Amino acid sequence: MLRISRLRKNAEWSPTGPKNLLTIALEQDGFGTRPFFEAFVAVEKESNQIIGFALYFFTYSTWSLYMEDIYVQLQHRRKGVGLSLLRSVSQVALSENCVRLNFSVLNWNSPSIEFYKSLGASDLTEKEGWHCFRMNRAEIEQLAQCKA
Repeated sequence: MLRISRLRKNAEWSPTGPKNLLTIALEQDGFGTRPFFEAFVAVEKESNQIIGFALYFFTYSTWSLYMEDIYVQLQHRRKGVGLSLLRSVSQVALSENCVRLNFSVLNWNSPSIEFYKSLGASDLTEKEGWHCFRMNRAEIEQLAQCKA
């Protein structure tokens, strides 16, 4: 595993050609003066191509690490790549003295839900009744202008 936040040179993993906005945003947000995230990437030995990643950040709430995303290319699934990425993230959580590793899974993604449960993860919607909420830009702007 390569820890992206510690290996700036690996930020150049975008396809050849002009950099797209996502790549530029990732470089700024991950390697700027105030990085918003850290990540690991999985690299195939034969091709030296990135085949997966796990992106995470720390939250102050109860000393937690939040895994924002984990992805493994379809042809490399069920080969231990996802487990290896998740293990790397969990090792960071322990080294930073986190007491929780939080992440979200879409309700239709049954294979991932079962995989996480097999590793001991709890579904907080089932267990504690937590629901995730989001405000999009328009709602954020409306709330910011609200006079109480």
